[in-house]
Amino acid sequence: MSERDEEPIDRELEAMAGSAAMAREVKAALARMKNGEAGPEMAEMASDLLEGRIHLRDLAATSVYSGPMLEGIERYKQWESELTPEQREALTSEVRDKFGANPSDLRDTNRP
Repeated sequence: MSERDEEPIDRELEAMAGSAAMAREVKAALARMKNGEAGPEMAEMASDLLEGRIHLRDLAATSVYSGPMLEGIERYKQWESELTPEQREALTSEVRDKFGANPSDLRDTNRP
């Protein structure tokens, strides 16, 4: 994607994700969220992000979005904790093949 074709979120996602491939995956997930796959609050948040009305760094400080985001993170953590060792290894392999990193490496990226 040329710089002229970039949307407001593109550079922000790549900086956060650490790679163009990961940024594309996050942007695709945001597009699905915008279409309502994660509920109306997350659809609004995804729309605001993709259209540049809010920045990633502002999400946690925005009470409208912080609650639904934290709920989503908790659901993911619950799902992840229930994986069998085989499922966990399959997930790790998939992430490693797709992004060249382990899920735990990605989780630690950009922590203060």
